[in-house]
Amino acid sequence: MGFLTPILRTARTIAYRGRKSADARPWRPEWLPFWIATDSEARVHPHAPDEHAGLFLAHNAGTTEIEVLNWLHATVCLLKPRHILETGAADGIGTLALARACRANGFGMVHSIEIDPECCRRGEARLRRYGAEAFARFYAEDSRAFLRRTDVAFDFGWFDSMCEFRVDEYEICRDRGILNGPAAFHDTSPLRTASLTDWPSPEEHARYRQRLRAAAAAPHVAGVLESKLSRGLVVLFPPLAPD
Repeated sequence: MGFLTPILRTARTIAYRGRKSADARPWRPEWLPFWIATDSEARVHPHAPDEHAGLFLAHNAGTTEIEVLNWLHATVCLLKPRHILETGAADGIGTLALARACRANGFGMVHSIEIDPECCRRGEARLRRYGAEAFARFYAEDSRAFLRRTDVAFDFGWFDSMCEFRVDEYEICRDRGILNGPAAFHDTSPLRTASLTDWPSPEEHARYRQRLRAAAAAPHVAGVLESKLSRGLVVLFPPLAPD
């Protein structure tokens, strides 16, 4: 098969380039499999100009920006969490980013709660295809019900389900004491509803941000990171560990 390698590589390159728009950057993180196509975030998802979506890449309108997923991958590689919470798997690209970081660490488990059983099946198949199935588990159920009953304590939380549920999920974790590390929230840009006309409503999105601000002001939160670029990201950090 060695003599076929250059031919296959060329064929993959042609197929990949054919699925991208001309303004999409050629950068790809090493954890992202070659066959998962990317395009400009501005092309696949509606945005307000001040969100600068053209600076980002995405697989499609339903998946998180590749730069955000790369941050998740790097964060898991840095913090070495044993248990990771993900709510809302969609196409499973985010699950793959987290699971491949666990594989790079040599340990760790992603607990991905996705209410759609078909999404869970597709996610499981994707993880098997790319050799990360040992580092993630899907749960086809309501995220809030799962978090109220689980006995798993999480070291990192990625909240990317329905916007109106994400702070509920976080508060359940907080009140039960089952999230001991950072909590990251997607789709937090204050301009989200300037370009999205169907969901969420401006009132729902304003309530999401208001609840995040209230959560960030709680005594057990030591710091906050916010990016208003593209779809937006907010991260709540726990306090320093005692000496």
